[in-house]
This record gives sequence, C-alpha cells and structure tokens, in this order.
Amino acid sequence: MKGNFKTYVFLIAIVFSGIRMTAQVHCGLVSIVPNSSVNQIVVFDDFTKYNAGVTINSVTRIRVTVEDKTVVDPLCSWNLRMFIENNSGAGTPLDEWEELTTYGNGNANNPQISALQIRVRNSCSTSPSDNTFRSFNDTSDILDIIEQMLPVTPAGSCTQNVNGPGSYLTNFDEFNFDIDIRINPGFQYNPGIFNLNIRFRLEENI
Repeated sequence: MKGNFKTYVFLIAIVFSGIRMTAQVHCGLVSIVPNSSVNQIVVFDDFTKYNAGVTINSVTRIRVTVEDKTVVDPLCSWNLRMFIENNSGAGTPLDEWEELTTYGNGNANNPQISALQIRVRNSCSTSPSDNTFRSFNDTSDILDIIEQMLPVTPAGSCTQNVNGPGSYLTNFDEFNFDIDIRINPGFQYNPGIFNLNIRFRLEENI
C-alpha cells in the first residue's frame, strides 16, 4: 500500500531566539526558557496522512521570563514574533521548503511553505491569534504572537496582549505558550526530504 504513494519527509527545526541580556533599555532580563532548538520529523507515506494531514499538538512550549530592573522602569514590556527560514540564501525559492533530496525524476514543484500551519495557545488566550492555525506565504512574512509597541498590559490580568514583566514560574497561564503544527502538502509536489526552520523571537519593546 505504501508503495502506491509519494513519500514526503518534512524536517522542522524550531529555534528560540530570546534575547538574554542584562543591559536592556527598560527591562532587566528578557529570555525564553529553555533557549534551545527543537526538531520534529513528519513523514507522509499513506493515504490517511495525505487525506487528513498531520497535526502535532504541543510540539514545544515557549516559556517567557521578563524581569524588571533593580529600579523599576514602567516602560518595560516585550513582544513575541514568529519567522520562517528555508535557506533562501543558498537558492531556495522564498515560498518553498528547502530541498534536501528528492525521490524520482523531480519534475513537479517542491512543497510550498504554506503547507505548514502553526497554532499558538495558552490558558489566558494571551495572543489575539490564540488557538488559530496560521501559515507563512514566504520567508518575508512575520507572524505576531504579541505585537510590538503595544501599551503595557500588566501580568496577572489573564487577558489578551499581556506584555508587562512576569514569568512562566509566577504567571504560567500568561507566559507559557503551547505550539502546535499541522502539515497538509497534498499530492502534487515532488516526493523527497524537505526542511524548514521556525524561529520564535522574544524582544523588549524599545
């Protein structure tokens, strides 16, 4: 049965780039914990996967810590954003997965970045896009989880756009984000092994 289908292998690296610094302008420390990448392999090799796609819940969690300076600055706030990377500097088209290898003659197109959807959620629906699958069209897209330069919404309010100082240790429902992914490439692309990097960047608003 499996031999009747194209086989796709999707490699996804989730990279955290929280800025760990003690010389912030308004905040004392801004960090994602742990600040290390997560890898996920998704294989399509049977009809059920092609028909329904593959959804993986809680592929990783983003745990945010933002601390005040010793002398508290009321302007301390943060933003959290998602970026996509496909090694376009090496010639990958901006809207395609990076090709590692293809099977067969490779006469079709490679999978589009939009085949990958990402959902961010937490108990307080902190992000306005909470629990909604979104996708990138190409590597120029930026998806906001918490937008830049919003008015400060203090921790403890359990509402949208909380962006004041706090921590997943003391305000777990606001500063912890579950990340889900869904892939549904369809049948029309080249079979092979393809790679994308999803980058989450946490920064102080300056």
